[in-house]
Amino acid sequence: MKYNCPACSTEFHPENINIQTDLALCKNCGQIARLLELVDTDFQKRDLQAPPKGAWYRQTLTETVFGATTRHPSAFFIVPFMCVWSGFSLGGIYGSQIAHGKFNPFMSLFGLPFLVGSIALGSAAIMAVCGKVEVRLRGRLGIIFVGVGTLGWKRSFNLNDVARISEDGWTVTYPGSAGGSILLEGKTRLRFATNVSEARRHFLLSALKAAHTCKQ
Repeated sequence: MKYNCPACSTEFHPENINIQTDLALCKNCGQIARLLELVDTDFQKRDLQAPPKGAWYRQTLTETVFGATTRHPSAFFIVPFMCVWSGFSLGGIYGSQIAHGKFNPFMSLFGLPFLVGSIALGSAAIMAVCGKVEVRLRGRLGIIFVGVGTLGWKRSFNLNDVARISEDGWTVTYPGSAGGSILLEGKTRLRFATNVSEARRHFLLSALKAAHTCKQ
């Protein structure tokens, strides 16, 4: 993400940005700015009616809905890898038992980590092919949905209980992750959108911030 100096509008160079201290130095005019304030300014200017490709925003009389697809080119790698992984590991461990009609307790227990890995890879593959992240707001009450179709993970929240909405750097990476997430902090902490591309994630963050600052 690019940041511009609030004093002279010069773009901050990456070497002059310190993520850990949340500060950036402008070499042109010497201005020091907080990154969080720069991000908030950028989001306030964003047009919610013009979402990036793969994102959407709509309002009705009863609710506001915005979201983004989690489709990602990584699917071209994850899907074949998942098929190979599952085919060799699960096929060799469990398939051989089924073929011979004999149950081997030791081999079955040995195969559990491979089974868990196959489920995780399968979930990442499905999300990279046709998954979505969507937020539904009715007044100050919201529901976050992450999944495919109507199947997935849901969490409820109240904007009145949210003290801060921010982009959180995601240090744990996995197939399909996009290197960041959205974090809601308050009475509870909710982190989501780890598999949404940067442009779409920033749009979701913008829509959430706009709803949070709107008094109803």
